[in-house]
Amino acid sequence: MDEAQTVPVRGRRADTTAVDPSAVDHRYYDFRSQLRVVDTGDWLATFEQITRDWLEEKGYGVSGGYPSVRKEEAFDLRLDRIPLGAAFAIRLTLAERGDQGEWRTELLALADPDAGSWISATVRNSEGRFANRPRVVPRLLERIEVLDGRSELVDDTWAVQIQHLQEFLHVLGDRGRRAPVFVTAAPPGADLEKVRRWMSERSQELAGLAHSYVLDASANAALMQGLGPFMGVRPGTIRSFAPRPVAHDPTDALRHRVIGAARLQDSSLGATRALVGRIARFEAATIVEPLELREVRRAFDRKAVDDRYRRSPAQRDSTPRQGQERPPVWTPIPKGPSSLVRPERPLPVTPTSSPAGGPSPEVVEVPTPAPVIESPPPSPRTPAHRAPTPGSPATPSPEPDPHPGEIAPVPDGVRESVDTLLAFFGTDSVDDVITEVRMMRALLDEAAEDTQRLLVQRDKHADVALELELTVDDLERELSNEINRRRTAEQNARTLTIYREPTAEPDAQPVHPLDLEQPEQFTDIPEALDSLERFVVFTGKRSVIEELDEYDLNHLGAKRCWEGITALFDYARARADGVHDGNLHTYLMSTPEGYAGFPTSQYAPVESETTMGRRDLAAQRRLPVPAEVDPGGYVTMWAHLKLKQIGRISPRLHFHDDVAGTGKIYVGYIGRHLGISGS
Repeated sequence: MDEAQTVPVRGRRADTTAVDPSAVDHRYYDFRSQLRVVDTGDWLATFEQITRDWLEEKGYGVSGGYPSVRKEEAFDLRLDRIPLGAAFAIRLTLAERGDQGEWRTELLALADPDAGSWISATVRNSEGRFANRPRVVPRLLERIEVLDGRSELVDDTWAVQIQHLQEFLHVLGDRGRRAPVFVTAAPPGADLEKVRRWMSERSQELAGLAHSYVLDASANAALMQGLGPFMGVRPGTIRSFAPRPVAHDPTDALRHRVIGAARLQDSSLGATRALVGRIARFEAATIVEPLELREVRRAFDRKAVDDRYRRSPAQRDSTPRQGQERPPVWTPIPKGPSSLVRPERPLPVTPTSSPAGGPSPEVVEVPTPAPVIESPPPSPRTPAHRAPTPGSPATPSPEPDPHPGEIAPVPDGVRESVDTLLAFFGTDSVDDVITEVRMMRALLDEAAEDTQRLLVQRDKHADVALELELTVDDLERELSNEINRRRTAEQNARTLTIYREPTAEPDAQPVHPLDLEQPEQFTDIPEALDSLERFVVFTGKRSVIEELDEYDLNHLGAKRCWEGITALFDYARARADGVHDGNLHTYLMSTPEGYAGFPTSQYAPVESETTMGRRDLAAQRRLPVPAEVDPGGYVTMWAHLKLKQIGRISPRLHFHDDVAGTGKIYVGYIGRHLGISGS
């Protein structure tokens, strides 16, 4: 990915390197930070001040009251505060619209002396663009003390020498740690401060998401000795340690991602920052949000609905919390005046008194100005004064009417407003207007009730989705371990097959994929392919393969890719040995014993007709081959293997079958799904 470019867009730093939204996995692009606050001071006031200062800098300043709301063409924001028993919470929601879609930011702070205090910051883009960490997050980290497990989370890179290694190991092994730890190692004799600055430049997108460290050569050697060689950090690489690493466990080492030295050298500074940031964002997306934050967010959502429909405190208190059922019928109670739902014809209305002396009709709030009705004008049939009812407080007698029997004149402004109002409703009766307004209020009350019900259902579905995501992660880890066990069994079987008596003349055995160490990630596949040129030749770009590592969480995609390469290799070998004389499809349908197979459902000999009919899509699949295959050096590789569904990346392996010619398979592309018709 090229270095990010910026263009002036009000309110947010624009990132023009967003990928095609159809291929976006939001977990790599959304900023999502959860900070556990241990500050003993009035940190909530500090949070509020930092937030308001940040809004002021962006040109979105708001008043000091709650809720503070601004709605303009370029942005909408709402800053609100609610009490929750002994706790208090503040939330900012900000939607910024521009040339690059809508950026949605949420800052949420919960100060709870019993359950714990938290700060949550979330930024996402409607077009799936990379969300730079908001400037407000480093300021919060600087002014408010937050911990990740037992370690302070700061926006800085720490240098670790051998005398400080034990402290670093405590951070790695802290069972309460939620954020990943990004580590690089300095070569022997290197200037540690220079390496620290190098790492710090590439860690700018880690604020609020991860820790950043640099190990000197002696500390890194001790780390490898303590955790095992699988956990080591090679100089020039960056490793991300997920929470709870298991020492001397090669399987667990797969959880801790590595960015290779070659990729870091070939990438620009901006691209490296984005890569490190995407890995940190994915790790943050896998962290289960604390229940306290989820509940307070839902409380704010319910309050926003109440405020929108201007429901009274009694009605608001009747809203059930999660897990409680709402009563099927909701009885409206009087509320204060608001706007009428007639946005296309706003009308000025002068306040008057009610003809029946009752409460003035209430209406509900809408986004555009509309007439406000406090009470209709007096009717000629309404007496100017009526005696107080029994039990009601006495009222002073009015002044005597100087002209008894005459009707007081109606001011011209009031008469015009009433006439306009009656025309607006298409009636000549004020009573009809009152009835219609009350009916509208009842309908809006029902809408508020339905909205609250939908919020409760949404919360339930969100909890179920979270449980399903965790289950899928567990199943993928189980599948990854099972693939490792199966490969070990296949290697043992091959060892027994090619075993020869010690006295026999050893025969030179050609290299087979099972003889090689299985690549653990996509970055390792091109190097492993170099040893398989007898039957499989890679002609594609290595940098394209390396990009897949940040999406392949449990390395299932890399393992599936290697299984496909093994099957292609054995298909060509079976043809060369005379064991099989059909094409790849028939080989996969009936794989000979002792040869590797691959699911036929994951093999496609061609693309769809609409895709193959487009020149631009065919050009994407025109991939390099040696001159002995095609004098022009390129062939269109429609045939491909489906490796794994990773978000919407869906990596593919495109190849050309030339077994009938040169006797080899040419792999021209391993990377994210190429374009298709309709994309």
